[in-house]
Amino acid sequence: MWPENVIVRIEGGLGNQLFQYAAARSLADRLGCGLQLDIRAIHANGDRPYHLGFYNIRADILEATQTIGLPEARSGRLGRFKSRLSQFLPSVFSFPVFWPNGFAFDPRFDRISKPTYLVGYWQTERYFKWNRAQLLNDVELVTAPQAAKNYLKQIKACTSVALHIRRGDYVNNVSAAAVHGTCDLAYYSRAVEDLGKRISDIHLFIFSDDLEWSRQNLQYDFPMTFVDNPSLESTQIDLELMRHCKHHIIANSSFSWWGAWLAQTQSQLVYAPTRWFSDSNMDASDVVPQQWIRV
Repeated sequence: MWPENVIVRIEGGLGNQLFQYAAARSLADRLGCGLQLDIRAIHANGDRPYHLGFYNIRADILEATQTIGLPEARSGRLGRFKSRLSQFLPSVFSFPVFWPNGFAFDPRFDRISKPTYLVGYWQTERYFKWNRAQLLNDVELVTAPQAAKNYLKQIKACTSVALHIRRGDYVNNVSAAAVHGTCDLAYYSRAVEDLGKRISDIHLFIFSDDLEWSRQNLQYDFPMTFVDNPSLESTQIDLELMRHCKHHIIANSSFSWWGAWLAQTQSQLVYAPTRWFSDSNMDASDVVPQQWIRV
């Protein structure tokens, strides 16, 4: 039975969840149907919470009884093979499944003509750029974060620059470090130097999952504010603050990617690392929008 709505697997942190939502919601909008979120992988992985509920998204979460016949919460090679086969023989499977050929944009996505089950990371705006105006409304917090009021006031009052440093699992997790790696200090120095030559009165707002390391290692001839937010909703609050900054220096992180993409400053400058992955086999050619500055 062909599904009536687009269904998407949700997994990973907030940045990944936003990519998955944006691609699936845009497909559903193009097809004129609803969107349902399969969050079983969030529970199966157990390392990241479900974040999308904080936003005005247009989607429903699948009930347990609605997941019967769907791919498993974690799909290996067999799951990928079945997804390929289901696109040609949907009557054999409960649902047709679309899994992109690689990390870069898959042009077959634009040829999807009926609701399907999406599995992937969708880390390029090419899947949803046309739907930006609607997505900006969707990714608005349901409740304005009171804990961010003071920082937000500062950010709006100056030529604010969100500088994001991602460490965490990129440093402590061997497999994550092998795939991603971290942006070195030279990258940030080059980006800050270039931005400072273009705009002299910048104020750097430092966002990081390792603020202590950032305080010890960042030294620039510009005002710096280290955004320390210990609240339980710190992830959503940090993203909200980042999107209100006028310019951005991002890490090789989907989280700061969204902090920059959601910003609505016409004169915005965004700096992104030339090398997105340490793993040279990962095709990151579509991750960074063309108008952003690669360093």
